[in-house]
Amino acid sequence: MNYDDAVAYYTASPKFLNVLGNDGLLKLLDFLGNPQESLDFIHIAGTNGKGSVCLMISEALALTGKKVGLFTSPFISVFNERIRINGENIPNSDLVRLTVKLKSAIETLSVELSSFAKITALAFMYFCEQKCDIVVLETGLGGRYDATNVITSPKLSVITKIALDHTEYLGDTIPEIAAEKCGIIKPLCPVLTMKNQDKGALSKIEEFAKKNNSDLIFSKEKCDFELGLSGDFQKENAAIAEAALRFLEISEENIKKGFKISRWPARFEFIKSNLLLDGAHNPDGITALLSSLKSLNRPVHFVVAMMKDKNFEKSAKLIEDFGGRITVTQLDVPRCLKAEEFKTHFSSAKAEKDAVKAVTDALNSANENEIVCVLGSLYLAGKIRKEFTNA
Repeated sequence: MNYDDAVAYYTASPKFLNVLGNDGLLKLLDFLGNPQESLDFIHIAGTNGKGSVCLMISEALALTGKKVGLFTSPFISVFNERIRINGENIPNSDLVRLTVKLKSAIETLSVELSSFAKITALAFMYFCEQKCDIVVLETGLGGRYDATNVITSPKLSVITKIALDHTEYLGDTIPEIAAEKCGIIKPLCPVLTMKNQDKGALSKIEEFAKKNNSDLIFSKEKCDFELGLSGDFQKENAAIAEAALRFLEISEENIKKGFKISRWPARFEFIKSNLLLDGAHNPDGITALLSSLKSLNRPVHFVVAMMKDKNFEKSAKLIEDFGGRITVTQLDVPRCLKAEEFKTHFSSAKAEKDAVKAVTDALNSANENEIVCVLGSLYLAGKIRKEFTNA
């Protein structure tokens, strides 16, 4: 098996198989010696901001001299970036070696696992082997049935802002989605969230915390430290990360340093002076993005593609109401909405099937001081980032 074979092994499986639950994954992990049981975790769920919160926590923790594992999804540039220790991606050689072992175990047990469950097992194996002091663990989908939720006693569970997303899996209302996210709350394990939540979400978090005898901690509204991550919305994410780190008794000096050095691709990232990438892919995330764009006081040309399972109707209205030129595009993945179909949800938009051409044309026609803003999907942001930065 080579590197490409290893990556293909994960991408060939369905991304999520919630209907299966985690019985198969637990059986696999037991066969592998339960690597997750030797690790301490900060477990993070939520609709928006999870990745940024994970990054800021991990950067500050690493400054204390700890070996810090970081598990996030999806990747932007290379598959390996989903599994990192102190900012370094899992090496290709380790990824291949551990995938061979993982694949053999799965075949021996004849268990059916989703792509995400396999990658989660891979991460646990690597972090255990490397003797990480602590792992910052981001959920993939929801919480209750998420593959990461096989862990039993995290040092802290964190729930970021909850909004409508993945409704086909998690429920049609915010309280229903919140209940799924609250599945990561464990008995007697403290949980941290933000008060600036939908009331229905906050009520569910309080309910689950009480039921599990878990101390409930609230972050302040915004963090006023200097941030390496751009966008006004990151101040809210940083406040959650700050509260988590203070709970872990990390010094303010290391918190400030960690936040300042945090860099996260495709999160309000300017890769050129007039080309902005953001992974906002639901109405709540897009609202936060637009708020940050408004503060720049520059004209905007949006280049957007979205998946069929997202709330693209409301997202389209938010983008159009903001004002500016709009080009809709698409990606070569089955879940992606076709550009011509997406175009019908705007009163005035251009459709261009080729995403790279859509961005190139937008840049070539940009007016003075105009920003070309790529949004709607982290997959789109990753594709454009690679094309325009050779990253």
